[in-house]
Amino acid sequence: MTQALRSLSITKSEQAFCDASEAFESLNLSSGLTLEQIVSAVEEIRGRRIRIKATDRLLGTAICGLWVPGRSQEWVFHPPTPWELQRQQFILHELAHMVLGHDANSAARVLLLEGLQSLSPELVRRALMRTEFRTVEEATAEYLADLMAEALRGTPTEPGAFEEVFG
Repeated sequence: MTQALRSLSITKSEQAFCDASEAFESLNLSSGLTLEQIVSAVEEIRGRRIRIKATDRLLGTAICGLWVPGRSQEWVFHPPTPWELQRQQFILHELAHMVLGHDANSAARVLLLEGLQSLSPELVRRALMRTEFRTVEEATAEYLADLMAEALRGTPTEPGAFEEVFG
């Protein structure tokens, strides 16, 4: 169980588990999955291209992922890491927010309508830079990311397919 789910009450944890499981099933992901295929599936759901970029600006912060939704494309930023599994988890967490439609909250909607330039840094931080896992929204996204990561690990071409390599 992730830290996200341990931080919530049993009822909220169960809701996060159910919502994430339902969202994962709705993705209808095939076997032999790659991260690129998951990104493509989410692009199809969202109707926009997703761009992913490592940025040094997140180094030394508590922020491990930043999703910036937009009209024609969406951005996922994450800190550079030498570990592919950690990079995948950063990306999958932000993709999970997209699948779950977490940009429908009022602060993110304002970002979409007004643009980043006219907003205070504090509003941007609260709307998009999630560093706490004590909310149902964050727990659900993390659990969905875990389910997607598990699907990736089920293929020997992705890092972490330990069982496939070593039996």
